[in-house]
Amino acid sequence: MEELSTDILVIGSGLAGIVSALEAERSAQKVLIVGKFSIGMGTNTSMANGAFTAANSRFSREEHLRATLESGKGLNHVKVVRALVENGTEAMKRLEAYGVPMVERGIGYLLARPEGSSQLPGVLLVRALAERLKRSTVTLLPGAIVFDLIVEEGEVRGAFGFFRDGRPYWIEAKSVVLATGGAGAIYQRNDNQKSILGDGYALALRAGLPLFDLEFVQFYPFVLAEPRLSTFILLPPYPEEARLLNDRGEDLAERLGIRGDFNRAIIAERDRVSIALYEASRGGDVYFDFRQVPEERWNRYPLNFLKKSKFPFRERPFLISPAVHFFMGGVETDEGGKTALPGLFAAGEVAWGVHGANRLGGNALTEAAVFGAIAGRSAAEYARIKGREGIRPDLSERLKRKCERKAKAYLRRRKGTFDHPKDLFKELRNLAWKYAGPAREGSLLKEGLDCLTSVEKRIEKVYPATPRDLFAKRDLENIALLLKAILKGSLLREESRGSFYRKDFPDQDDQNWMKNTCYRLSKEELQITHRPVKSVDDG
Repeated sequence: MEELSTDILVIGSGLAGIVSALEAERSAQKVLIVGKFSIGMGTNTSMANGAFTAANSRFSREEHLRATLESGKGLNHVKVVRALVENGTEAMKRLEAYGVPMVERGIGYLLARPEGSSQLPGVLLVRALAERLKRSTVTLLPGAIVFDLIVEEGEVRGAFGFFRDGRPYWIEAKSVVLATGGAGAIYQRNDNQKSILGDGYALALRAGLPLFDLEFVQFYPFVLAEPRLSTFILLPPYPEEARLLNDRGEDLAERLGIRGDFNRAIIAERDRVSIALYEASRGGDVYFDFRQVPEERWNRYPLNFLKKSKFPFRERPFLISPAVHFFMGGVETDEGGKTALPGLFAAGEVAWGVHGANRLGGNALTEAAVFGAIAGRSAAEYARIKGREGIRPDLSERLKRKCERKAKAYLRRRKGTFDHPKDLFKELRNLAWKYAGPAREGSLLKEGLDCLTSVEKRIEKVYPATPRDLFAKRDLENIALLLKAILKGSLLREESRGSFYRKDFPDQDDQNWMKNTCYRLSKEELQITHRPVKSVDDG
């Protein structure tokens, strides 16, 4: 087993992870960043539209705070929201210092892009950050899959996992930053990278940490649904000539309550529009129609991105349907990025607190930039203090033996027949969309849990014969654990709020459900409780 050592370990290589690593580097300590694939790519950051919501000359901090809390429908962690708002503009300046060009927009900032470029803004963002990493002392470790956080004597001590070729490793660290992103790809319809499977949530749960509000999943309404094309988000800004049609060619926008333009709706009413569009699509096909868009507009972003496709977007309406976009729930942190587990910090989509019941458009990248930096600085300070204490040889040896036992357990081969992991993965994704999609219902949630129990028994019989099987089984275990949490949490919350919609409880119930849902693992059993939301004054 390969043994590595660092002061600060960053798990995840999207915007939050890279910023964490760069900020931690300023402490002159050793920083190691690991990613499932190449650093930066394969993350949702590389697919982002490059929009950051933050205070600027036209949008005040007070307006940003108010808009974020309004979107969250009362479930936000207010102290964390205030930290986001207070540090947003500074985070934009920090990105510019890293070589990311930014320009002001109405409610924040946009990634500046070359004139006529059809490249996704997220790719440009990742490339700029990757160039900055090359000039840093941060050690990059791509292709390293983390299976477990190593916890000993009440503190996180590092991480255990396997390289892509199946070799086990363990990394001893004084502090760890969790920046693994969300879990959108566990759903059959999603606009995430295919590797975004909830790794960080599962790592936190198995390390004994609680997660909050996993039932709140944001759906993006305008996602391509043409059967012969890959699922991808139709990025704003949308042309004013765009129309939303049903399969009879009738205009749906007014019928679905989309007043004004699609761009305003996608920022402020994403939850309501997604649910309305989902319900409409169950009664027939729904199309976007760009045929009336002037020719010259197709030479500018984002339409020039569609123009590269062989599909005739300019010549006929095309199918769309909502898809999973973002997870509001996650690991609880304070305004310094600190979790309840000493030595562990979290940033980005894996962390809970900013978004409440629904995320305000543009806050995802801002959250990653703000709390990536905060978590990196906090982790560096924690590691500096731990460094004074020194590492006990007996503890290091005990941790090494612990990881060796883990490696043997994961690699143990058994004989028997089992389903192909790819088939199980498809079943889980379909199950997630069918039973925990945009519109949920008590009887269907119970049915979903029964189906999941059957799939879990089959996952237990997947015995890894190759490294690919090993990684597939871990992915399946993580997905099943997270999906069970979403289904159970959804069944318990008997109301509708923000992105969460129960058809059998269609109204928001502030009297009974101004509560955050808490998920814990205890002896391999998932336990769910509820905690009253702190008032704005309490923070």
